[in-house]
Amino acid sequence: MGKDDFKIRLQPQDVASQKNPNYKNAAKIFIHPTTFAQGGFTTAHLCNVETEGPVDGPARWEAVAWPAPDKNVANNIISISRVFEKMAGLKLGQMARVTPGYGPVPDARVVLMKEIALDAAPLAPSEQTRWQYHLESRLEVAEYIITGISFDEILLNGSRRSFVVTSVNGRTDGVAKYTPGSTVVEFSNDDENQTRGKLEVSLLPGMARQIDELNEFFDDFDVEFEGFTIPTYSCGIVVHGSHGTGKSMLLDHIAATNWGRVVRVNYNDKPSTIQTHFKTALEQRSPTILLIDDITKLIGKEQSGRQVMVETIGEGLDALANKARQQNTRPHVLVVATCLDYLNDIPHALQRHGRFEEHIPLPVPDATSRKEIIRFHKPTFVDHEFDRYVSDLGDRTHAYTGADLRKVLHRATKAWRKRVGRPSSAEPLTWDDVTKGLQEVRPTAMHDINLKPPTVRWRDIGGYEEVKIALQRVLRKPTGPRARMSKPPKGVLLYGPPGCSKTMTAQAMATESDFNFFAVKGGELLNMYVGETERSIRNLFKRAREASPSIIFFDEFDSIAGSRSGPGGGSSGVQALTTLLTEMDGFERIGEVFVLAATNKPELLDSALRRPGRFDELIYVPLPDAKAREAIFAAKSRELQFPDDGSIDVAELARQADGYSGAEIARICDKAFWDADDENAPAMEVLLTAIRKTPKLVTKDMLDHYREWQERFRS
Repeated sequence: MGKDDFKIRLQPQDVASQKNPNYKNAAKIFIHPTTFAQGGFTTAHLCNVETEGPVDGPARWEAVAWPAPDKNVANNIISISRVFEKMAGLKLGQMARVTPGYGPVPDARVVLMKEIALDAAPLAPSEQTRWQYHLESRLEVAEYIITGISFDEILLNGSRRSFVVTSVNGRTDGVAKYTPGSTVVEFSNDDENQTRGKLEVSLLPGMARQIDELNEFFDDFDVEFEGFTIPTYSCGIVVHGSHGTGKSMLLDHIAATNWGRVVRVNYNDKPSTIQTHFKTALEQRSPTILLIDDITKLIGKEQSGRQVMVETIGEGLDALANKARQQNTRPHVLVVATCLDYLNDIPHALQRHGRFEEHIPLPVPDATSRKEIIRFHKPTFVDHEFDRYVSDLGDRTHAYTGADLRKVLHRATKAWRKRVGRPSSAEPLTWDDVTKGLQEVRPTAMHDINLKPPTVRWRDIGGYEEVKIALQRVLRKPTGPRARMSKPPKGVLLYGPPGCSKTMTAQAMATESDFNFFAVKGGELLNMYVGETERSIRNLFKRAREASPSIIFFDEFDSIAGSRSGPGGGSSGVQALTTLLTEMDGFERIGEVFVLAATNKPELLDSALRRPGRFDELIYVPLPDAKAREAIFAAKSRELQFPDDGSIDVAELARQADGYSGAEIARICDKAFWDADDENAPAMEVLLTAIRKTPKLVTKDMLDHYREWQERFRS
């Protein structure tokens, strides 16, 4: 007998009749301390146990080396557990060869377990996760895991079941250490393919096209790529869209397919944890669904460990894609992430081939989709009015997301309960209830935009009849055959002297057309950081498309749309202008978005903006004429409550204010009585004095310049 040969006996503490053992020592081989030190063993490291079989020849298993607590035992004795005895097929008194292994015990990644009772009802997919977590907690107590560890008569939620470990990390002769967050339990089941759900999401209201695209991507998990020109090896896909468009709901429906184990990545997970998720999923026997809701919480620009996290996720996706290339079919690991905007939120490093190259946008629903969503919620309208109410509500809620529509119906239900007192099915939801809901819920698409709701109508603007007619003509909607034979312009440029009601005209245009109104000064979009100005422009157009029909009004337009060959045409200005041109034509479909811009310096604008399909109409807004000046004086008189002494002659004031801009006239009225020396002077005299004291800021040279430019580029 050599120095490595030992006689086998049972561990003294391993009692045969022990109920619910914790298996703390199941994988340990206890060796006499002296022999342990002389043999080169290390506590908690691997050791190899070998025996000679009369038929099958030598056999070998892994175990955990441990010094025996009892020094009175002979130094040629090793103590094993009943579990190890049964797994290895050993007999007490038998001789075995024990030698040091190679390093520490590896981490347990996938522990495969099987239910023992043959007559037990199959474990429902909805209950599997609960049992997995419970069994993982039992394995954590055992610490070291080997095949054969069993948990008998476990009671959980009124169900009593028994399980046994059938393999660890794909091996039946190895040992591994439980690691929180890394070790997962999977169930071995002969009916696994029957109980596992199909990776397919059923139709959701307002998402028909998106669901079809998603299921097409899912279908490739069950096919071999033989004959594919360019196979899609990537196992990852991004679902992106604005707040409330249904991204999280879609993730929940993917998880509910029961196709595989669901792992939700949390925003506070460390890179090592995410790395483990990918590694474990790749090694698992059964499918895994990795869900990353709002991936920007992990890789957003404001995150301190962004680069490390991007590399970790990228490496995980690369490992899955490489596995797909090797076996010519995707591994059963699906990775789905969500974000607001794919191009802005997903770094280029993760958009590469084999990573998140596939993405599906969830747009703000159109009228047809909104009606589908409303029907899905089954509002309790009276039967004979149901279709009409659904249609009217769908038509009136442009820019509302699915979540917004749900809030509207929720608020309407609250109004209904308040109205009827005691809820009753005999009292249907009325249109008045819905109207109250609409008044309380603002579209999500408008939440983070510099929105200035227009309150001005054409009648509030005196004069400017030619400008009004030109703008009304631009937004009119032809009917009949003319509707098919014409396309409306995409943009209108208002130019003229400063203070001539260009902004007020834009607001009136939005009010009269019932369009949503996005007002922004050009300077507000400028940012010193590279790419941020272009990002702001893209986001503005994206929001406007989602809230369509809408008007984007650029005030001080020359600040972002200056000529590329001019003195201000630096690289940042060129990029901003290029982005603006791209959004107006070319790569992005505008839809029902109309662009209105105003500038005092039309000569500074890049010539590309005047090409067809961009700013098709150039409208000159001159100094106010006599009628417009009278309207301004009359409006300010009512606003400031000028003394009603009968002396005010609005027509004369308008004549005396010839050559002043609208803003200058408003300022004359604002300060006239403030600066008056004689409090008893007639109101007319005070106003005339204020006019004489106020210099004209718009000079004849400026007006000549505008007229010259107008003649050169008359639309």
